[in-house]
Amino acid sequence: MKRRKAVRALIVSEPDDSVLLLRMRRPDGNGDFWLLPGGGVKPNEGRLDALLREVWEETGLTVSSTPRLIWQRTHRFGRSGGCIEQHEDIYLVVAPRFEPTSAHNPEQSEVGIFREFRWWSAAALEGAGNDVFAPRSLPRLVAGIFAKGPPPYPISLHD
Repeated sequence: MKRRKAVRALIVSEPDDSVLLLRMRRPDGNGDFWLLPGGGVKPNEGRLDALLREVWEETGLTVSSTPRLIWQRTHRFGRSGGCIEQHEDIYLVVAPRFEPTSAHNPEQSEVGIFREFRWWSAAALEGAGNDVFAPRSLPRLVAGIFAKGPPPYPISLHD
């Protein structure tokens, strides 16, 4: 099993309290799911540097505020016939609402599997019906951020 370090951003727009998600084709090709922008940490790259790079590449946003580590997640998925165990640090990024673009993404393989961007309110996430999120508990987690603010220390996610 290959292990991978990754970073993700919960991008919250002010003042309308919505979050930006990417819809992506599942690695197995069986449907789509919604996830937070982010990706792998390169060798000798710091996590915050990786976060700033990934957010820029995947959304076009230059992060100007100091991101806050809010969640940590370990999960497994299959890709290219193998299994990857990914360790993610998920940061809160607050920014004015913007029009996302993947024009800066140098990974053509990613551009081909990203389907769309969407800004979601907490209510829209809760009422999403059959949409699948990564992590699965994302609607509940986002509702908690909007209701109580970010956690005082990073929370380990298990789903």
